[in-house]
Amino acid sequence: MKAEKILLLAAALLSAYALGLATAQQFGPPAGGIATVILKQLPAAEKFEASIDIVAVKQQGEAGVLSTANVEVVSGKGRVLFSLNPFTEPDTQQSAETAAAVAQQYTGKSLADRDVIYTIENSDVQLVGGPSAGAALAVATIAALEGKAVRPDTVMTGTINADGTIGQIGGVLEKAAACADANKSLFLVPAGQSTVTYYTQQVTEQRRGFITIQRVRYVPAAINLNDYSKEQGWNLEIKEVSNIQEAAALMLE
Repeated sequence: MKAEKILLLAAALLSAYALGLATAQQFGPPAGGIATVILKQLPAAEKFEASIDIVAVKQQGEAGVLSTANVEVVSGKGRVLFSLNPFTEPDTQQSAETAAAVAQQYTGKSLADRDVIYTIENSDVQLVGGPSAGAALAVATIAALEGKAVRPDTVMTGTINADGTIGQIGGVLEKAAACADANKSLFLVPAGQSTVTYYTQQVTEQRRGFITIQRVRYVPAAINLNDYSKEQGWNLEIKEVSNIQEAAALMLE
């Protein structure tokens, strides 16, 4: 009886182990996400910093504009701080917090005893709104923590999600034009956004006696940004990225 109980216990333990493996495989990190890592402490009393170009669309929506985002990682209390010059909307500050968390997980370097400070300079935009610089901020933070530089000829736009995936944004065409005007050679956009859909106005008129009836409709059309770049004479390649791993591979040196 004693031997039978031992065999039953061993069988139960093996079953539990197998179930644990199956569960880990089923509920592991999503495709394109960041795997869970054991975080390491950064060297004491050391400052880490990096800069990256970011692109936004002016509030009026008529043009894109480039600015420089700086990130500093200094001794602190685990806070994420955003310099308010220009002023930022709440979702911009929230995206900065997500960017820092993603960079921590990507590099495996703990920010628990550090403050991450983001500032934006050289901007003629009075209000920085929206989360579209989140992915760029994450790349800059990774560069700072790993002691790397961001390629100066490359700009990226896209939101950043907690799992490291990059989300879609607006104003891609205006942002591409701003990158071309600044002589950038590579513009990274979220997956599915290297082609832009826009609407052209079509007007038809019909005369009925002394009355003219005018009908207006909007017809969708698609622009491939790489084709458009060539037509405009830009020296700019547009490439899609779906996660922070792909973006970092293309932007860091």
